[in-house]
Amino acid sequence: MAPIWPFRKKSSGRKKSSKIEENIVVEYEREVRSEKKDENNRSHLTNKTFIDAMALLSDETK
Repeated sequence: MAPIWPFRKKSSGRKKSSKIEENIVVEYEREVRSEKKDENNRSHLTNKTFIDAMALLSDETK
């Protein structure tokens, strides 16, 4: 006589496939900026911290 099998067959449990949810698409509007406005703004060149930083990075010695 054959011995009793010690292992049981696994139950299938829940279904593995899940419901497919709709992907939410978020759309943004990009503001169009003119590049000329940015080119004309050169106020950072007169900023004291900018001038000090450029003096530290420059190769020229006074």
